[in-house]
Amino acid sequence: MTDDEFQQLKETEKRHLRAKKRLQTTLDQLKQQEEVQGVVRRMTQGARRLLAETESLVDRLRGAVAEQEARFEVALDDEWEEDEGFREAEEALRDERAEQLVRRMKAEETESSTRPGAAPGADDLSASGAKEEAAEADEPHPEGPDKTIGRMGDLRADDAS
Repeated sequence: MTDDEFQQLKETEKRHLRAKKRLQTTLDQLKQQEEVQGVVRRMTQGARRLLAETESLVDRLRGAVAEQEARFEVALDDEWEEDEGFREAEEALRDERAEQLVRRMKAEETESSTRPGAAPGADDLSASGAKEEAAEADEPHPEGPDKTIGRMGDLRADDAS
């Protein structure tokens, strides 16, 4: 083999190695690109799955909220009806008490007008005064408050001496 043939063989081998290196680089880039595309595909599928699951959960939540709102409205309606009955009963009781008060006042008026020399309203004052005196007689006279902060007991001892 001559030097020219050797050089030519060497140049051919260099071209071959450079082409092989370019092919290897291209192959590595294609593998990396395919890897990235796989990751993107998996992320897209995961996002779709999560979106579908989220929509399902939102639908279930909407259903539960609608059910709870319906229960709340029914409870409010029932409460409103009960309140209506309560109001009617309360109004009837108020009317009955008013009628009793009118009857009692009429009875007191007839009693005071049947007694000669009785001043109007004088009977009321004497009766209310007697009631107050009876109430005061029932209550014990305490020497001081039951619960104190400080030396209230010492003050009582001073008052006694």
